[in-house]
Amino acid sequence: MLELDLNQHIQAIAYQIPKEGNVFNGDSFFMKVTSDYFICVVADGLGSGEHAYHSSNAISQEVEKNHDKEVDVLIECCNQVLKDKRGATISILKVNFLQKTFTYSSVGNIQFVLSCPSGRFIYPLPILGYLSGKPQKYRCETYSYEEGAKFILHTDGLVIPGIKSLISSACSIEEISDYLESHAKTGKDDLTYIVGQLL
Repeated sequence: MLELDLNQHIQAIAYQIPKEGNVFNGDSFFMKVTSDYFICVVADGLGSGEHAYHSSNAISQEVEKNHDKEVDVLIECCNQVLKDKRGATISILKVNFLQKTFTYSSVGNIQFVLSCPSGRFIYPLPILGYLSGKPQKYRCETYSYEEGAKFILHTDGLVIPGIKSLISSACSIEEISDYLESHAKTGKDDLTYIVGQLL
């Protein structure tokens, strides 16, 4: 588990566990915060094991190198680095603290939900498919958020009912992470989640 008490604008916790019996986790993630923005990416390489890891890790490294770019540019850069690799699903979240907005884009089966204190949920639908270096459609959406909003971003290795009620509860992100971690020990698939709160 990686916990980032990032700054006065955001707190986030990331957790990762490989499929039972695997040394390599086919999921990868990257998180970074500056005074102006927070960015994170979660990628799930197709299949599992070393080849899946190389695909997802190429994505996280690409975002790490280019984190200052806009989301629509980043997701195309990530697609390009997957030429001659197995392919991966991806979600990119970039939060603008000054404007109190975030931009999100996803291709594949990685899930994202954000819960605002007012009771509003933001649950963008991903584009079907995966990145593989071939031409791909993307959808980047920008939303406003409220102070205190909490979010979960997770790969399909995490299967949990009632995730909206969990994220909208009064629980802290540490308590939410502990609950998710207790459901993450099945070992049937690689698993990665990021849970955070925008302050």
